[in-house]
Amino acid sequence: MVAAPDPTVPEAQVISMFSGVYTNVPVDTWLTPWSAATLQEVQIQGNDTKKYENLNFTGIETVGQMIDATDMTHFSLNAWSSDFTELRIKLVDFGADAAFGGGDDTEHELTYAAPAQGEWLTYNILLSDFVNLVNRDHIAQLIISSNGTSTVFIDNVYFSNQDVVVVDEPMVAAPDPTVPEAQVISMFSGVYTDVTVDTTNATIAAFVAA
Repeated sequence: MVAAPDPTVPEAQVISMFSGVYTNVPVDTWLTPWSAATLQEVQIQGNDTKKYENLNFTGIETVGQMIDATDMTHFSLNAWSSDFTELRIKLVDFGADAAFGGGDDTEHELTYAAPAQGEWLTYNILLSDFVNLVNRDHIAQLIISSNGTSTVFIDNVYFSNQDVVVVDEPMVAAPDPTVPEAQVISMFSGVYTDVTVDTTNATIAAFVAA
């Protein structure tokens, strides 16, 4: 009844496969012919969402434009189901030859047993947890699996670099002004003698309004 929560990682740090928050990279298919599931594109509170029914497994492919997640640290998705008893997530890299079965493919699957039902779950997974995914520069398949009869809703599927530090306050003081004090009327400075200011908030608001 409620859409998945919006992710908050800045877009510059994201490679998004599916999300209404980010610009998405091309995905060949969200249901390969060899999948064991059905797929509907639905909206929840106006938010595009993937609905998989009778989900045993679904193959999702980006073969046409493989994903280079070398600089990414996490893989994330939101999942909701009223009846799943496990969720499995597999990433497959086709290797330097960029071809399936070329001898240099690597993959790893993670299993989440007894996930909470009836609520949006956020999986924010360290890519290093995909231990056998040796390469990350030709990711061509994502495989999502469940217990075979469950209905699972999926949203916000993306890679991200969460090691980037977002600086939200200055780390260095403002440079000192050099105009001689005799030539200055200072409202606020550690360098000069300041005139009386009733309130800085009102002063800033007045300048913004002007």
